[in-house]
Amino acid sequence: MKVRYAAAIYFALQGAAVIAWWAVLFFFPYSRQYFLLEKSSDISLMSYWLADLSFLGMGSLTAAWLCFYDNEHSRIAVWFVTGAVSYASINCLEFTLMTDIGWLGVTLMFSAMIWSGVFAVGLAFEKTMFREAAETSTNWILLKTMTQIVVIWLIILVVFPYLIAILEEKLGVVRLQFAFQRLLAAVLFVAISSLGVWGSIVMSRIGKGTPLPLDHAKYLVIRGPYAFVRNPMAVSGIGQGLAVALFLGSPLVAIYALMGSFIWQLIFRPLEEEDLARRFGEPYLKY
Repeated sequence: MKVRYAAAIYFALQGAAVIAWWAVLFFFPYSRQYFLLEKSSDISLMSYWLADLSFLGMGSLTAAWLCFYDNEHSRIAVWFVTGAVSYASINCLEFTLMTDIGWLGVTLMFSAMIWSGVFAVGLAFEKTMFREAAETSTNWILLKTMTQIVVIWLIILVVFPYLIAILEEKLGVVRLQFAFQRLLAAVLFVAISSLGVWGSIVMSRIGKGTPLPLDHAKYLVIRGPYAFVRNPMAVSGIGQGLAVALFLGSPLVAIYALMGSFIWQLIFRPLEEEDLARRFGEPYLKY
């Protein structure tokens, strides 16, 4: 229910923001210059108004209402809005790639697409997202865990920040720069990464599972870093993202890392905690 209420709040805010944004564009035409998709015309931008207000504005408000009251059709509504915002986001990106303007709009649209998508996934799989790992050797579990770490870190901490840095250049965002910045960032990255690796190894050896929800620990783990913090790998992931942001001097990568922390806090942490309480009962609640 925590996830549904969070989804209701998010989609209500998204619907209200879409309606307010179009009101600003209509009543204050000079504001359109920041979101133009073509250099000398606002026709392509303004042609989205009916679809946006109908599918994203009213659609988001409808999804919010259905989520709040736990209506059986809430998942359909959330996926409908996610599809609508995804189509609009990709379409805007196509325009922007051809004209090389409109990057601010693309940034906002893709943020909405990510948030809508993760809520849709969370609500769709809230009962089946977590599955215990199959019985196998500890060495095989460790190999799977280390492979996951390499792949996920490469995507989350290298590929995405690189793309965000390119977007930042398009937007003309000023980078942070100071002496020994990259050295400090590297030291912080290694230090915070060690927490995540330590937590992953302990989960693999004691919990007999991997960090992935579909290959989760079979046994409750309260040793190692888990004796001090419930989610060491989540803490490590957010810290790594901020260290990468510091290394690049990138405000947008910092926002990206913090957005990941909110996604974890509002969607995946409540779902994981419900699953752990169901599987381990009183020992987990006491922990």
